[in-house]
Amino acid sequence: MNKKIKTLLWVLILILVVVLVISGIVWAVSKTNKPAFLAKLLGREEALPYSLVYVQVGSSTASYYGQIVNDEHGIITLKNPGYIDVQQPTTKDGQAQISFRQIKDEFYKPLPEMKIYKQNVIFIQELAADSPIVSAYKSLK
Repeated sequence: MNKKIKTLLWVLILILVVVLVISGIVWAVSKTNKPAFLAKLLGREEALPYSLVYVQVGSSTASYYGQIVNDEHGIITLKNPGYIDVQQPTTKDGQAQISFRQIKDEFYKPLPEMKIYKQNVIFIQELAADSPIVSAYKSLK
């Protein structure tokens, strides 16, 4: 009977450890940006949706596009941020030139991630799969 009690005790301890480990994993996942966490875990960051992040910058605003890979501690991390560049026409009858540019292509060669304080975000809008911005990102790959 003594051996049965020891075996039962070890089984209960094992069950308790498994429950604690699972609870820890569930808690960690609940505290992270779930789509980005799962995409990183599965190695499929390209599956993350593209978003427009509209930001207050001083007395003006700016629109940045990219994939939100992290959203915690009051900071949003935008992967491969980009923007729409509008060049004014040089002639009176000319058309404005509109193009999509990624920030990593700027002359000062920034890293392909941008951290944005959430307090400066006016809104975030997820882009549809057929958006011209999403198409621009796919053609750049």
